[in-house]
Amino acid sequence: MLQGAQNHPVIEAIRNPSEGDRVVLVIEGGGMRGAVSGGMGLALHELGLGDRFDAVYGSSAGALNGLWLLSGRAEDGVPTWTDETLGKVVMDKRRIIGSRPIVDMQTVIEQHYERISPGLFQAALEAETEFHPLATDIETGLAVDLHEQVSDRESLILALRSTSTLPMIGGPPVSMGGRRYLDAGLSAAIPFQAAIDDGATHLLLLRSRKAGDVASDPSGLGGRLTTRMLGRISPAVRDGYLTRGQREGADEAFLARHDLETGLSPSILQIRPHPESPVPSRLESDLEVVRAGLESGRQAVHESFRNPVPR
Repeated sequence: MLQGAQNHPVIEAIRNPSEGDRVVLVIEGGGMRGAVSGGMGLALHELGLGDRFDAVYGSSAGALNGLWLLSGRAEDGVPTWTDETLGKVVMDKRRIIGSRPIVDMQTVIEQHYERISPGLFQAALEAETEFHPLATDIETGLAVDLHEQVSDRESLILALRSTSTLPMIGGPPVSMGGRRYLDAGLSAAIPFQAAIDDGATHLLLLRSRKAGDVASDPSGLGGRLTTRMLGRISPAVRDGYLTRGQREGADEAFLARHDLETGLSPSILQIRPHPESPVPSRLESDLEVVRAGLESGRQAVHESFRNPVPR
């Protein structure tokens, strides 16, 4: 987050877009770290800005947060990050034994989302804001924007599962449109490039990581084991995992330049949690840490727009 962000061209375009502007929201995920960007989305909703974007691009948990926001249901969905009962449905490490995945997004999306907020999927389909969930194609290892494949409730659910199904611990790849997909974090953890390719002129990035918290290439025994297991799914996914740190490092360098030079085109503003705030780990189980991370994201957006934080 930049000092004086309330005068940034992106915030100006959100509030008062000019003809020809394409103003988009890009939401980072990161497993349970998505609570941070979820809190940011909730703050946009509280500010009455949830429908001010031409499109929402999201990876993994970021796409799920985007669904709640563009459907106008952020107040229903974002608090589920700290719901103990639902949390046990999402993740239970004891399921390492048995057929059900440790991280079960299929059950959450298919059985619980519309229990929490009836009519959610139809509201998202009818929203004026375009929805662009990204996922990783396991045959190529590349990020794919699933926007054009979403046309009804069934395809929307498949897209949500595709963007959020973790390899190995989240169940098998999701089949959609003749391709198979896994979590977008493998190929595009920060899906801003898809937005730029679509002609975005102004991008607001909701980051779940603090400044300086960057991915690294795998190392050690854990890295070798993960690499081997990913290779059994797909050599392309394995290769993408091995080079993830390099790719994300290049992304961070690109975004850092836009932080320093606000006159660049397209205009990009990143909002991150405060450097001293707690941020959940990818598989965080301490709901107090998750709750604090959500609130830190919420406060970061209110501070960027210089609004008092509602209590």
